[in-house]
Amino acid sequence: MEEENKTLLIDLDGRAVKASAGETILDVAVREGVQIPTLCHDPLLKPFTSCFLCVVEVEGMKGLQPSCATQVRDGMKVKSTGDTIIKARKTALELLLSNHFADCLGPCRIKCPAGVDIQGYISLIEKELFTEAIALIKEKNPLPAICGRVCVRPCELACRRNLSNEEGVGIDFLKRYAADTDLASEMPYTPVVAPDTGKSVAIIGSGPAGLSAAYWLRQKGHRCHIYEAAPKPGGWLRYGIPEYRLPNTILDKEIESITRIGVEIYCGRRLGDDLSFSFINENYDAVILSPGAQKGTSLGCKGDDADGIMPGIEFLRQMELSGTHPDLRGKKVVVVGGGNTAMDCCRTSHRCGASSVTVVYRRTEADMPANPMEIYESKVEGVQYLFLANPVEVISDGDGRVKALTIQKMQQGEPDASGRRRPVAVPGSEFSLETDLVLSAIGQKTDLLFAESINSITSHGKLVINDWGNISADPDTLQTGVDNIFAAGDGVTGPDTIIGAIAQAHIASVSCHQYLSGEAVKPLPKEFLSKRDSFRRLTADDLSPRFVEKKRVPMPMLDASLRIDFDEVELGYQDDNSVMAEVSRCLECGCKGFVTCDLRRYATEYGAEQTHLKGDFADIKPDLK
Repeated sequence: MEEENKTLLIDLDGRAVKASAGETILDVAVREGVQIPTLCHDPLLKPFTSCFLCVVEVEGMKGLQPSCATQVRDGMKVKSTGDTIIKARKTALELLLSNHFADCLGPCRIKCPAGVDIQGYISLIEKELFTEAIALIKEKNPLPAICGRVCVRPCELACRRNLSNEEGVGIDFLKRYAADTDLASEMPYTPVVAPDTGKSVAIIGSGPAGLSAAYWLRQKGHRCHIYEAAPKPGGWLRYGIPEYRLPNTILDKEIESITRIGVEIYCGRRLGDDLSFSFINENYDAVILSPGAQKGTSLGCKGDDADGIMPGIEFLRQMELSGTHPDLRGKKVVVVGGGNTAMDCCRTSHRCGASSVTVVYRRTEADMPANPMEIYESKVEGVQYLFLANPVEVISDGDGRVKALTIQKMQQGEPDASGRRRPVAVPGSEFSLETDLVLSAIGQKTDLLFAESINSITSHGKLVINDWGNISADPDTLQTGVDNIFAAGDGVTGPDTIIGAIAQAHIASVSCHQYLSGEAVKPLPKEFLSKRDSFRRLTADDLSPRFVEKKRVPMPMLDASLRIDFDEVELGYQDDNSVMAEVSRCLECGCKGFVTCDLRRYATEYGAEQTHLKGDFADIKPDLK
């Protein structure tokens, strides 16, 4: 008994520490606040030493020792960290992970560029906690009502229900329902704003990136002013997306939820024209550049300067600016391109009374980057398509106005850098297509003429425009070559999705906050994620034991015969029964222990990789009983 109570003195990481006979190194480390990782240790059980994560170096002992099973002795010298120890712990973790056939997160959340907790908010919707669901969504996406209508929905394509030849869960439909319910409530969700920091940020552009960055930075207590060149805020959301997809009333409500927390928006202020960088430089501590890609490109063929040919984005923008719809009755409209802007142009032309609308695309329908739902709905509305076709010349009348396009047929060649098969011209295949109006929707650029004025004034570095005509910024922090200027959205990536711009805004806002707080600007740590897909391609047999075949609850749509104006086409779920039926289709692919999981935490800390040590693994289905 006296031996067990004997006080010992050991050296723990160069520090003299008292211990008792019978204690393990891990016992002493825990008491002294020294962090030694372990997964298998339980103080009520005898040591297993099976995870081998708690290893330490003990002077005089060969190799590394498991601290959970190694008892202290007087004069022992212990080292709890170091390159050799870290390497061993990482290897131990990678051995465990190489057999960990499990998902940390559902593929929907992984695929979402903004990393929205989809499984979490669907669970809250199931409990009819709509405001709480919106609070969770807005941690990563401040524009849920907007995205619930116009997002390209990569999450739904990743949904595991697709493995069973069913459509994925209507994630966007559910998000829209929760967002609309919250906006219509007496007290819509409003985040807590931290006390004023005395710091201010100028944000250039009020599109999805600018609005989102302001939302997050304002919550941190920084004064945020958004400057918008157009008469009203919203950027491409207002001036590029027609109201039948995104009503201005919804856009205004979502913007109001951001100004409600103290964000100020000044319209009709274009950087370089109505707004000098000298003013910005003198009055703000930091800047976030978030200009949209609202500059159209020409057809790039002979005669494309004829009257009656215009960029599709300009067609959409002018309609919103004027507040009127062009009269296209009796006109034949051709839209060139295959993206979402092309879909907005062709469906808008139909609503403006065009006698015919034809989309010309040089690749196949399967290659179109547009949302498949948009393509389908355009066909329902009567839009015609010419695939594997490319305009090579504009034919004009005597007054210089377009009257036809010379179209050349294409065929599929070898894959290009995007993985799609390159379109190759078919010699001698040209034919004529009559038209009164041609809308070019083949690309967009960002107007960055303000870069020169910034570089003429700032003394903190240089704003660089890269070879693609975009703002050069660190991809991990989105800090530009000027220390206090950050960038996000289309100005950095070129034309991208709304959710992609929001994801960039989150990165830029985090980095900007670090700068304003006097911290080093560095990316957030990359978190480890276990994925079953890392082991093999999953099939329908891998679906959750909860899986029951359930058809997707369709989105109520405005009848095609009534789509003669700009009333919203997708009407939204009309009752809780539809919502709950769709919620029940979620297979809950992500792990419920995600937040508290020590394995994931240590894998992140030590930079462990799941696929570093490949080999056989236990392909075991989860037991949910």
